[in-house]
Amino acid sequence: MGIEEFPAIESFQRLPKKIIVKGGDSVINKNGDAELAGLVINNLGQPVRDIVVHLIVFDEKEMPVVNLSAKPDSDRLDQGNMASFKFVLEKFGEPIKNYYLYSNWKYDDSQWGG
Repeated sequence: MGIEEFPAIESFQRLPKKIIVKGGDSVINKNGDAELAGLVINNLGQPVRDIVVHLIVFDEKEMPVVNLSAKPDSDRLDQGNMASFKFVLEKFGEPIKNYYLYSNWKYDDSQWGG
């Protein structure tokens, strides 16, 4: 059976050509703090560095109540590589539900000739 027979499988070729940030399900840890973990995927076609993931959490009226930043476990990624991140919101009291994730980064031009 060939891969073409599995159309539901998402491949890197079908992902957008950008830095992709995906959050998982939020949980409450043993200290009662809300945690949100996720992945950063480099699908730009070029290596990137100095990656920072930003989290904005909204309340029930769609007003921002939390704005945090974190570096993923590797802040440099080659094409197709992934890194993980985790946000911990102390004393937040509930799982993080309404949020927006985005990233900043720079091209890693250290190996470009010139």
